[in-house]
Amino acid sequence: WFDKSIQIMCSKNGKAGLIGEHSMMDGMPMIDLADYVTKQTYNDVQLKSSSSAATCPSSAGNVENIFKDCAPTVSSGDSKVDSLLVKAKNDFTNLISDHSLDVQGFQGYGSDYIKKVGYSPDAYVQMAIQLAIYRLFGKQAGTYEASQMRPFLHGRTETTRTVSPASAAFVKSMGLRPQNDITDESKRSEKLSLLRDAVQSHVEYIKKAGKGKGVDRHFFGMSMLLTDKDTTPMLFSDPVYLRSKTWRVSTSHLTHPRFENWGFGEVVPDGVGVGYAVKKDSCIFNITARKEHGWTERLSHLLEEALLEMQLLNDLSNHQQSKL
Repeated sequence: WFDKSIQIMCSKNGKAGLIGEHSMMDGMPMIDLADYVTKQTYNDVQLKSSSSAATCPSSAGNVENIFKDCAPTVSSGDSKVDSLLVKAKNDFTNLISDHSLDVQGFQGYGSDYIKKVGYSPDAYVQMAIQLAIYRLFGKQAGTYEASQMRPFLHGRTETTRTVSPASAAFVKSMGLRPQNDITDESKRSEKLSLLRDAVQSHVEYIKKAGKGKGVDRHFFGMSMLLTDKDTTPMLFSDPVYLRSKTWRVSTSHLTHPRFENWGFGEVVPDGVGVGYAVKKDSCIFNITARKEHGWTERLSHLLEEALLEMQLLNDLSNHQQSKL
């Protein structure tokens, strides 16, 4: 049933999961809920359950069937409910079958290594995503990373735009495929410098976005001020503006020690969804796209390739410096 903001799924093997409907809340409340639930012991729950049963009034007389007045209409011969239910089920089944999902469980390294070589784990992984996307599409594409705005009352999210002059310079230096020139010290140093610039540029954007200095929520607010009687400003129909808000790459980062994986669907038909977690010794990616494109398995491979190349850049440079 998809009529709740949060649903908890429990399986017979002891695994549990959450389904979140996004309009009411973002990722952090889900993380907080999962954190609370997984920290409760069976003994804690049993004690709370016993005390609640003793103090709470019975709900038997307070539960009401809110659909009771609908029954006559649904059961009448004129009702279209049965056919609408069949259509809804078929639409849902088709939506699922039209999609592909791949998981890249990269075990080469995680946040411990990334911090050791001097990067922000999230920004570093975003650059790996950019390199993989560059090689998948042959170019960069509008990339959305959800950023938190928790310092503000009722603050939700702002967009961190990963595509930038710095990230473009980095992916172009790496090329559409591995160039086998990593042992060339001058070229390696140039690529490493561009990687550091791209990561730092992303970190600065995230900081600004978290302080309300992004651009997308301001544009959204401006568009919501328009009434039916207003003339829409030319900005909102400008081709560059429209292209800049076509999120072919929708990404979001949530890491929790009890989350094995998480994800979401793409937001445009010719795009991909990339939910990821950067754990201490691994990076987990949940990749979605429409099946017709055949992108998810390829992108999974390219993400692994990008992370390994970036590791080699850092390790060879650090080895060279240690020799000096």
